[in-house]
Amino acid sequence: MKKIILLASVILTVALVFTACNKTKIYANRLDGGDWKVTELSVDGTNEAELPKWTIGDCDAYKESCTGDWKNDHNHTAKFAWQFREKGKKFEISNQSKVEDVTAGLTGDMFFHAEELADQCVNFSGTYEVVEHKRKMMEFKSTTTIGFSGKTVIIKIEKE
Repeated sequence: MKKIILLASVILTVALVFTACNKTKIYANRLDGGDWKVTELSVDGTNEAELPKWTIGDCDAYKESCTGDWKNDHNHTAKFAWQFREKGKKFEISNQSKVEDVTAGLTGDMFFHAEELADQCVNFSGTYEVVEHKRKMMEFKSTTTIGFSGKTVIIKIEKE
């Protein structure tokens, strides 16, 4: 009888560990590879005037850093790294572009739009709580972003 209880405990423990690791991978796989429209990018309830689009590259989150492109309507792009952590409960964005790289060779309005995009990617970098996670829609919330520490930041994305 003790052997059966011990075996059942071991099987249950392995199943729980596998499920926890698997949940992070499931979340990452849903975001992986594709275009996402940012439908809300707000700070304390005020939405950004220009909402970006994310293009996420294919990635194996357990073997490499996952990256994406933060794009605007003017075809400017900033790079960011992303990851799900803590069994899919946390989502982290980390800017990977220098403002100078995004604005190189641009002048006038084009420089302004590229600089605004680069600043946006930097300012919204941080660790987010996963509020909602569906196959074609996700919502993230944070008060610890680089540009808005202490303010409530919401990001909502939809699969295109």
